Amino acid sequence: MAEKALQVLKGRTCYGHLGGTLGGRLFDRMLALGWLEREGDKATVYRLTALGEQALLELGVDIFERR
Repeated sequence: MAEKALQVLKGRTCYGHLGGTLGGRLFDRMLALGWLEREGDKATVYRLTALGEQALLELGVDIFERR
């Protein structure tokens, strides 16, 4: 059972972003925390909120590197 639990949390990269179960869970959590929000009425476009920007900076994530 422990092996199955570890397998579920595996991540992978896909076109330069984190994919897999881990990526999906991270995305869902960032939405729940209010770190991301949908951009207008676009179904698949999200942007970082001010709250998310501050939280990621506090975690040491360089959010300006790719902008």
